[in-house]
Amino acid sequence: MNAINSEHSRNDVSCISCHSPHHATTKEFLLVKAQPELCYGCHLNKKAEFEMPFHHRVNEGLIQCSDCHNVHGTVKAKQVRTSSTQDAVCFKCHTDKQGPFVYEHAPIKVEGCQSCHLTHGGPNPHMLKLSNVNLLCLQCHTTSSFSSAPGMPSFHNQASLFQSCVLCHVAIHGSNFDATFFK
Repeated sequence: MNAINSEHSRNDVSCISCHSPHHATTKEFLLVKAQPELCYGCHLNKKAEFEMPFHHRVNEGLIQCSDCHNVHGTVKAKQVRTSSTQDAVCFKCHTDKQGPFVYEHAPIKVEGCQSCHLTHGGPNPHMLKLSNVNLLCLQCHTTSSFSSAPGMPSFHNQASLFQSCVLCHVAIHGSNFDATFFK
């Protein structure tokens, strides 16, 4: 337990802010309100994210805030839970994206899922940070010297045939067969 170093502790949120031995409304953990309403009491901006057209099913009751966040603290930012291998908790549900892959897509290993995806909800069906997948890819895959990622080849004409990177690069999270993520 890392409660003393948690974001809640640093922001003067005490145990009785969420738990009550006498006035609990949930039997499990003696919470003063059930999730997610308890969490929305302080994190109201997250409620709006979960009401976006595409979102993790928190409001529907299929998952809870504490499935992804350790409310009592972690060493990771935003109190995000991790697996024993220190991978993001995202892979608990999205197992097909985890790998290990022979050819890894570096942002996943370095920055995690949130390098491309919104974690709570957004307007895009895949919860991407940008609505156009090509714009997302081109944030790293440019011909500039600032990016260590391979640049976009000159034969990729964005105006015609190559309007979506993922039409060809289908294994974008990683591949065991192709270094360019074709399969």
